[in-house]
This record gives sequence, structure tokens and C-alpha cells, in this order.
Amino acid sequence: QTAQRLTPLQRSPLYGQSCLVPAMAILLLLALAPAAVEGGSLLASRRVAPVVAPVSTLLETASTWKPDPCEEVEPGVPCTELYHHPQGSTTVMPCSMETVTSPDGCGALFHNKADGEQCPQITCPKALGVTMKLVCVGGCCPTCWAPDHVISMDRHTALDNPDVVPPAPQAPTTCDGVRCFEPLCGEGFSKGHVQGDCCYSCIANR
Repeated sequence: QTAQRLTPLQRSPLYGQSCLVPAMAILLLLALAPAAVEGGSLLASRRVAPVVAPVSTLLETASTWKPDPCEEVEPGVPCTELYHHPQGSTTVMPCSMETVTSPDGCGALFHNKADGEQCPQITCPKALGVTMKLVCVGGCCPTCWAPDHVISMDRHTALDNPDVVPPAPQAPTTCDGVRCFEPLCGEGFSKGHVQGDCCYSCIANR
């Protein structure tokens, strides 16, 4: 019987098991695939997940605003100050006479009126987490207000209307930038100007 000569590959100890190596490698990849996919998804989610501020933080920001300090207000712009209720009371009282533009007018308005009857007893609305606050801005009584960065307002700065007219020539310098409307006067009244006003108004015929 003739002896069979073995090739170098056939003499290797792995001969006959070489087909097992690819199979083991495939099984190993299949075993690791779910973990790899899960890890990849986790990394992907970490890469794209946006950073969102807590709702409570947004609501707190919307309710803790304050008006700009008076010394930072542009010339001609009235100073806005927060109104503070009397201690232990919710009664809306008049603004300080130091902040009003017409103390004499306010004095006439409040004449013989008791506390609580001088000004409207109002509370400021709150919507979508935005809180308006009582402020004194030159008027006799507090009003509800919020700055533009808290409540956006369309001021119609591009309004093209034939009824919109410039301020009266006699208007004080603080009226710069004011937009006035052409007055439509009824019987017994005519267009005229009242000293200190920005715009023309209807005044009684003499």
C-alpha cells in the first residue's frame, strides 16, 4: 500500500477545524451585535438630544422680571417703577406724587375720595406663565404692564395709514417719535392743541 503524502496544510494541527474558525467568528459577531446597536443608539441619542430648560425655570424667569432702572432709560422715555401694595394690604393706592407727571391733576382726581376709591382695584392677568405687574409710569394710578421681552407686542411700526399724522408743532420735546391720529371732531368742537399735549385734539369752540 502506497503511503499518502500529506501537504504542509494537512500536517497543521488546525487542519479539519479550519471551517470552525469562520463559524465561531460569525457567532461572536452575532452575539455582540445587539450590544453594539444599543450602544450606538445610546451614543447617537446623546449626540442629538437637545438641552431643554425645566419648565419651572422658564416660568420663574417670566415672573421675576423688573423694569429697567430709571437711570438707564433713554431720554424722553418715562421711568417705569414697580408698584408695592401697602404692608399687609392688597388695596391699590395712588402712585407716589414724586412719580406722576401731573400732581395737580391727580390731586383733583383724588379729591374727597377715601382710600381704595381713588384708583381702580385691579389685579394683573397671567397667561402661559407670563405675569404682568402693577407699575407706576407717570399716571395717577398703577397700571398692569410687562416689558417687550416678556410679552411681545406688535406696535405697528410700519403702519401706513393716512389718518396717522406727526405730532403737533407745539408739542414738547418729550413727544419725539409719537404717532398721532387725525382727530374727527363733532359738532361744537374743532381741531386744536392743548399745551403740553403731543397731538392735536378736539376742543370746544369759543
